[in-house]
Amino acid sequence: MKEKIGSFQLSSAFILCMVSSSIGLSLHTTIKLAGIDSYISVAIGSLMGILPLLLFLYIFNYKEDLPIYEKTKILFGKMIGTIINLLIVILYVVIGGTVLFNLGNFIVSQYLSETPLLLILLVLGLTIFHIINKGFETITRVSSICVVIAVSFFAFSFAYLIREFNLDNLKPILEFGIKKPIWAGFINMLITLSPVYTLLIFPKNNLVNKDKINRYIIIQYLIASIIIFLVSFLSNGILGKYLISLYQYPGYISLKRISLFGFIDRIENFLSLHWILSSFINLAMIFYYIKGNIMQKKESKIFNLFLCLGIIFVSYKVFCNNTLFNNYTYKVYPYFLGILLFIYLLIGIFIFVRRKRKN
Repeated sequence: MKEKIGSFQLSSAFILCMVSSSIGLSLHTTIKLAGIDSYISVAIGSLMGILPLLLFLYIFNYKEDLPIYEKTKILFGKMIGTIINLLIVILYVVIGGTVLFNLGNFIVSQYLSETPLLLILLVLGLTIFHIINKGFETITRVSSICVVIAVSFFAFSFAYLIREFNLDNLKPILEFGIKKPIWAGFINMLITLSPVYTLLIFPKNNLVNKDKINRYIIIQYLIASIIIFLVSFLSNGILGKYLISLYQYPGYISLKRISLFGFIDRIENFLSLHWILSSFINLAMIFYYIKGNIMQKKESKIFNLFLCLGIIFVSYKVFCNNTLFNNYTYKVYPYFLGILLFIYLLIGIFIFVRRKRKN
């Protein structure tokens, strides 16, 4: 990989991968598991996420001239390393199909109700096909623009929605104890942070100002965690205990309360654009990771096309309907994410052992 990018660009992709989960996956799942205490789960998940964040930085700072698929071969040997890389690819195909269906379903349900879901998935998939052909540098450059838009839209939305917030809607607090919020927080952490490990496909040495990347990543993690928490907190405070459990996209429903000058309504479609942009970058990173892991230093537009069409097919055929998808996201999906985190934890342990032996 000869692309040279800045630390801000890479960290921008990091924050967007995290924020994209708040469009439906993480918040909807925590609501299913913890109910009105879902905002507490998000806060707990953010604290739990510090360890996976440090694990990401630890792996990223090892063999700075190599992408992740070469690091695994050095740590585990060529054969076992290849098997691990293949397993990670399979897991990211699952994650990519899940995120793609979630985004497509959001667009169909809230914007284009008369448009076939397959058509939306094809448009998204082919757009991602175009951007991954342009390379990692293009993805991160687009990310640096999208992150400014996303944070600006969120700040604007927060300034208006805080007026609709009702503290009484958060009651009763911890009605069923702390156990459910802790478990939901763990699941929230898995959903939020699993996509960010795709950034490991890029060698640290290819950064223009690599000495700043750790600080940038930590800052972006804090910003993303605050955004996701406030989305959950405001949604619960605006919709209340009963309404919050009815909607798959409570953050979007909350945006419907915004009215400019008392007569300009329905601007939620415009403000929710930051979720779509975040999910688009998240998908681009997942697709690029899969492509980079399989093709490594080779380039093939034909492979990229088949990859995009393949994940579209998996997404459309596996999730037959929205009810099945919703059950899958909090009953099955977390297990795939747990396996992925375990693999990266194993990689981190092997890096630690190898460094200890050298010392």
